[in-house]
Amino acid sequence: MFASNPQRMAWATMIGGLIIFVLLCAGTVGFTHWLLFDSPTQLNATLHVGQGTVALAEPNSTDQKAIRSSASVDVNNTLTTDTLSQGYIAFSDPYSGDIIATVTLRNDSMATLRSATRPRFSLSDNPYVIRLSGVLGRLEVWVIGGLERDLQIEIDGPLGTTRISEQGNFLIESTPAYLRVASRTGSATLISRAGTAQHLATGVEGEIVPDSAEIRVGPGPIDLLPNSTFGQNQEWPTEWVCAHTPDPGFPNAPGGTYDFPTVDGRPTIHIKRLSPNPGPAKTGCIQVLGDGPQGLDVRGYETLRLRVTMRVQHQSLSACGIAGSECPVMLKLTYVDQDGNDRVWYHGFYTDYSPAAGGRRICDSCWEPHEQINKDAWYTYESGNLFTDWPEGERPGAIRQVEFYASGHEYEVMLAEVSLVATLPEGASAP
Repeated sequence: MFASNPQRMAWATMIGGLIIFVLLCAGTVGFTHWLLFDSPTQLNATLHVGQGTVALAEPNSTDQKAIRSSASVDVNNTLTTDTLSQGYIAFSDPYSGDIIATVTLRNDSMATLRSATRPRFSLSDNPYVIRLSGVLGRLEVWVIGGLERDLQIEIDGPLGTTRISEQGNFLIESTPAYLRVASRTGSATLISRAGTAQHLATGVEGEIVPDSAEIRVGPGPIDLLPNSTFGQNQEWPTEWVCAHTPDPGFPNAPGGTYDFPTVDGRPTIHIKRLSPNPGPAKTGCIQVLGDGPQGLDVRGYETLRLRVTMRVQHQSLSACGIAGSECPVMLKLTYVDQDGNDRVWYHGFYTDYSPAAGGRRICDSCWEPHEQINKDAWYTYESGNLFTDWPEGERPGAIRQVEFYASGHEYEVMLAEVSLVATLPEGASAP
């Protein structure tokens, strides 16, 4: 047909070329738009181990790597902690290096990283996206404020999904029997497998249980310590009184210092004493509770727990010194028990221990051994319920003082939270 009609062939060639040209132009424009505005690149996802070792498994592999310090986490890697370990994934922007969010896996927990992305080019308004699945156990999520773009975090467990899109701190407990989410600061959305969604504002806790279409909502844990995260005033930690206390035997020894920097996006208190051979001393802060000498009555609460987030960067002594009382982080609770007796509780944390160098791992006044944690990584300590897990005769009725301090010769530590967290009996109001 075209051989006998060269004019028709010419038109067909021109029209075909035009169609191909238009398709190429449209494809180029579409690809360029996708590349500039929609193409993703990976966030930096780094595992830091705060205590013990965390198991890291690659996809389609039964082999697990035991990570004690830090490691890169790739998509579809699964992290698992045991009863004596804790670790956290720090997500950071690959361009600025700034931390965006951290997800901490408490003991006996697991999660798989499904995605962690941001737009390839800053021209795009698309958000940071972080997704974790197969979550079992207890997770804590910190989302940093002042991010350059929006954020979407999805954490998926057997009974539902937690969605977070703003700055805040969130506690997630996911098991086959329940999914419980508490918004300590910020807000989140809890979505059940049936599609029911529930907004959780600051101070609210939501719970999903199997075979129920409802999401239970109630008050979340209450923090009894004002300024427990040192964020009210970075020039001085409101409510806390901080000081260096020299040892009586070394009154003129170099003192320790403290300041309040923002580290990994969080307000902290930084305590440091690095002068060589300075002799023993301690540096720390104290908060007095209640309006009178009896302190703050806590008998109306159902649970009471002490939470402390810390990082030890240096200590010069082995364990906690020859008396077991010079840990780089020491906690001290001064209180009245339920029979009206004065009590003091101590608990310490250290990173370095050398049997050849001596050093005790429990003090004479301590009920339990101090804890060894990993150097240069955040670790969150949470006591058991002081009303049920402490010895019966030692349980608190009123809290007078909460104190934390670094002790020893040379030390450098940071703390990002010191809080006393309580819950109320169902239907009760705060005392």
